[in-house]
Amino acid sequence: MTAMAERSRTGDDVPGTAETSGADLAAPTAAVRPSAPPPPHRTVLERLEDGPLVVTGLDDEHRTALVEGLRGAGRRVRVVAPTPELARRWRAALGEEPLGSHRVAAGVVGSVEDIAEQLAAHPEDGWLTGLLGPDDPLDPPTATGPTPPLDAADLAALRRLLHAEHGEPGGGGVRSLDPARRHQVLPPPAELPPEPHVDQLAAELLDVVGPAGSPAREAARPLIAALACLPPDAAVALGPALLRIDAAVVALGRGGEDAAWARATIDAVLDGRAAPSWARATAALTAVDRVPELDRGSGAAQVRVTDDAVDLEAAAATFDALAANLAAGGSLRRMFKSEEQRAVEALLPSLAVNRVDPLTIEGARAVAHHLRLRHVEAGVAAALAPLGRVVRPAEQRAILVHRLLSLREIGRRVADVLDAVGVLRGLLVGLPAEVRPATDSLPAVGRVVATGRRLTSRPSADLARRELGDVVARLQDGALPAEQAPELRALLAALLRLDVDAYAAAADAVDDARAEQRDLLRSDRLAARLAEWPALLEALDADTSDETWAPRESRWSQAWSHRRAVAWLARQEPPDAVVTVPSLVGDRSGVGLLVVGPLRDEVPPGFEVPERVADLPGFPDDGLRLLVLPTTAA
Repeated sequence: MTAMAERSRTGDDVPGTAETSGADLAAPTAAVRPSAPPPPHRTVLERLEDGPLVVTGLDDEHRTALVEGLRGAGRRVRVVAPTPELARRWRAALGEEPLGSHRVAAGVVGSVEDIAEQLAAHPEDGWLTGLLGPDDPLDPPTATGPTPPLDAADLAALRRLLHAEHGEPGGGGVRSLDPARRHQVLPPPAELPPEPHVDQLAAELLDVVGPAGSPAREAARPLIAALACLPPDAAVALGPALLRIDAAVVALGRGGEDAAWARATIDAVLDGRAAPSWARATAALTAVDRVPELDRGSGAAQVRVTDDAVDLEAAAATFDALAANLAAGGSLRRMFKSEEQRAVEALLPSLAVNRVDPLTIEGARAVAHHLRLRHVEAGVAAALAPLGRVVRPAEQRAILVHRLLSLREIGRRVADVLDAVGVLRGLLVGLPAEVRPATDSLPAVGRVVATGRRLTSRPSADLARRELGDVVARLQDGALPAEQAPELRALLAALLRLDVDAYAAAADAVDDARAEQRDLLRSDRLAARLAEWPALLEALDADTSDETWAPRESRWSQAWSHRRAVAWLARQEPPDAVVTVPSLVGDRSGVGLLVVGPLRDEVPPGFEVPERVADLPGFPDDGLRLLVLPTTAA
């Protein structure tokens, strides 16, 4: 370095001419050396009093001398280099230590100025920082920075799924995903038997009523389908229930007044017309259980009631009271009669009592028992009358007893049939109402019994119906119809009709619905991973267009690294007296002068070229310029 440059760095004055003696001055031929230019910093400081400058006319060595001179003059100077390479050259020339390297985030490595340069080179990555703000400054930087909650492929998938669910922004477009699918019940693929197997099961079941194509086969299809689709427990219990009904109906008999009345009564009860009347008849027939005992207690007595106004139960109690009085030592009298005697004598005109003396202990007890028989008879007659059975009072006690016991037996047989049909109805209740077989009459029940027994008696058909019932039960899986997907309801309806073609179409629709549901659930899972960043979800909901998101997806991980790097840079102190334009980040605290450059024609972002130019003559000039800018701290 020349002596002049050395003195320029230190700020020492350089005389314009060398010192001479008086003799020398007198010599006209003495040579005069040209005066050296003043140090660059002195000229710049003088000119800075009027404002910022563009300094030209220097090379690298003298630009370094300018900065050193400004510092030597007590000015706080920060050099702003346009590029990291120029910053390194400035540091080397000024004797400063090189900056250390940092791993801030994935793909973001280098010194502060390198990282700032990288961020400035890709402004398109700043959208995420603008949306979410910089990464949490409290989070310590890691070797690779934050991991995006989704990778780019998952983000693209989520955007596609949201677009399919919501259509275009504002509700336009065709939606290919129905949000209601999320909560609909759909069977897993393993629960759907293949179409050929369902066809084989249907053929095995229908073969019990006739060969393929026969009218009987098609006529019986709905009933066979219903019986074959019973829940597993009901399917197991079906055979015994059918046998019970068959036996109970056979016990009714086929001819006679009693059998005809019993069948008519069963039909009336099954279709709901006579259910209350039958309940009353059942209660009345229960009282017949006492008839044998009452018959024995009546002894030889024969009693007819000649006055319909007589309360039979109260009359029986009156005769019991007389018997008790006599047994306790009471006696019959012509005058001053006991209350019990007077009560009995008041009843006797309304009764025809034969074969016993009603005014004795034994006779009074016998009449009381016979009156209770008449009371049971009257109760049964009144209960059976609404059911079309007329029971007239019997003249003889033997006929009365026989008739009551016969009616009780008929009633028991009717109850057996109704109970057995009730069991069958309990098994069928698990079927949808629209396919549930009718059981509102004996002929209807007979059709169910006949068809069901064909199914249960043939081993291959019995296996087929149980398998089909298991399939239906698994498909329903305890879900209410309102919870099932429409495609599942269509599938079940096809099975309940043994409609193989409809089953095949419904199975395909179930597959499509299941794929749609998978997409929605995947969308929910992906969206849940963005729950910590609601602004990002809102942005996706508001706009799912390729124009907005395709560029973002292509640099998805870089945008997350950018967000972390911005936060990291904001926490950094200015590294030293030399920075780059991107790493300056607006922090000029404690700085009196900014020296920006060297520059050729370009102007760094954030700076303006001053109007005033200080061209320093007398120094080597490489054509580059510096901007010397006082700051508010100057």
